[in-house]
Amino acid sequence: MANDVKITPAERAARFAQMTRQNFQMLPAIAGTENNTVSFEIPRTKLLAKIYLLVEAVLTGTHASGTDMVLAPFAPYSFIRNARVKMNNGFSPFQISGRGLYFYNLANLNGKEVELIKGAANTGSSRSRTVCGVKTGASGEVNTVRFLAELPLVLNDRDPIGLILAQNAETLITVEVDLGAVTDIVPTATGFTTALSNITITPMTVTYTVPSDPKALPDLSVLKLVHEIEQNIPGTGQQVVKLPVGNTYRKLILWMEDSSGDGLVEGTGVTGNFELIFNQADIPYAIRPQLLAGYNQTVYGNVLPQGLWVWDWSYNGFAGYGGSRDLIDTERLSEFWFRFNAACAGRVTVIYETLSQLR
Repeated sequence: MANDVKITPAERAARFAQMTRQNFQMLPAIAGTENNTVSFEIPRTKLLAKIYLLVEAVLTGTHASGTDMVLAPFAPYSFIRNARVKMNNGFSPFQISGRGLYFYNLANLNGKEVELIKGAANTGSSRSRTVCGVKTGASGEVNTVRFLAELPLVLNDRDPIGLILAQNAETLITVEVDLGAVTDIVPTATGFTTALSNITITPMTVTYTVPSDPKALPDLSVLKLVHEIEQNIPGTGQQVVKLPVGNTYRKLILWMEDSSGDGLVEGTGVTGNFELIFNQADIPYAIRPQLLAGYNQTVYGNVLPQGLWVWDWSYNGFAGYGGSRDLIDTERLSEFWFRFNAACAGRVTVIYETLSQLR
């Protein structure tokens, strides 16, 4: 009879912490080329928690007078056009652009660490997580490009929710990365010649050993999904973005830009309140963009780029470590909208983190 006693999720998590250990596993570096796709399979072993991608390249800049290059917004992350983690059961835990991945990594407890540090980092001599040199010379100047992208499948580094059992002959997990061109890092400019070489992506997985006791195995029925959608802003006036329903939302990242690609400014680019609307009538969240920007600084400890706002329901004093109280379950909603007022034409990109229950 003792074997029939049910244990709580908290007890499972405690047993899991006692009976497993963390593993960092390097995968072989993969050579890449501009405007091409790099892909690899996750080894079928252990419980998969996180995937890191170390992207490296050599950027050669040429200019007659040695003038520094001007980087594209959010370079070098902009070199990734799309990153996808796919499973053969039909789920895609990640499907996001490089810029969106930068925003997602930025909206985190230690998000400031992903920012490109000016000065020393631009020479390529820094150990910073994000490096992108800008030097040029008459005969060409070599610069280091390096950034570390993080694709976490679990909710955070404490809770085992979201783990994927890779140690399964029937499960195939594939990562695909669409690479862009040198112009995605340094836009074309008169008098400048740029070239990329030695492009490599080095993956690393964070996994946990599978505990021998089935009662120490955490709940594997929940998947965390991070996806991205875009919608044009045709002109001034009220705009509505209809968000997918069916899953539970933990985070909503909003990037708004004008027709030139510059982030919209509160008061001149966007006016009024940002609103989240349930079933076209219930408005539980309405907030001025200026106030949300200030709240984001409180949550993440740094000022987000102009044009970027985040609704984060996983925050309870530490970003990403909150409980389920404030999560938005849209399974019983027919409509879930984001509504705002635009003062100019442009585009809105929405990155959303949701939880999906496997049936």
